[in-house]
Amino acid sequence: MTRNRLVVIGRAAKPFGIRGEIKVKPFTESLESFENSDVLVFGETAYKVTRIRIHKGAALVSLEGIDSPEAASKLMGTLVKTGEGNLPAKEEDEYYWFELLGMCVFTTDGRDLGKITQITPTGANDVLHVEGSYGEVLLPMIEDVVLEVDLENEKMTVDPLDGLIPDD
Repeated sequence: MTRNRLVVIGRAAKPFGIRGEIKVKPFTESLESFENSDVLVFGETAYKVTRIRIHKGAALVSLEGIDSPEAASKLMGTLVKTGEGNLPAKEEDEYYWFELLGMCVFTTDGRDLGKITQITPTGANDVLHVEGSYGEVLLPMIEDVVLEVDLENEKMTVDPLDGLIPDD
């Protein structure tokens, strides 16, 4: 896996204050990704970060060359990205969603269920949406179902609960 790829970590919301700060709504649980970044990409343009502060669960970001609310407003709605290396360290058996999206999913008996197209948080556990020859299969991301995640080969092995996959 490439450690320098860009990862979406939030969306630019609106200007904040009179000095061109922009409020960014995070897509991450931790705001550490913002604090670790010297450069952030808004849309397709990279900006040097001059200051980041946390305010009410959002990141308030000051960018080089953006010094007015009018300039900051041009960034509203854009996706905010950082380099993968700026993301917080993961625990063992913990994965970022972007690592799982597009991954091929196989059952323990070798059936190809398709690829992960979406992940939905439910509070108790995330749910994987797998699209393939069985249509859309929803799999809870729990230890009893997800047996192995091979990031290098982009492959997941699962033991689905009874009734989750139509019989052949």
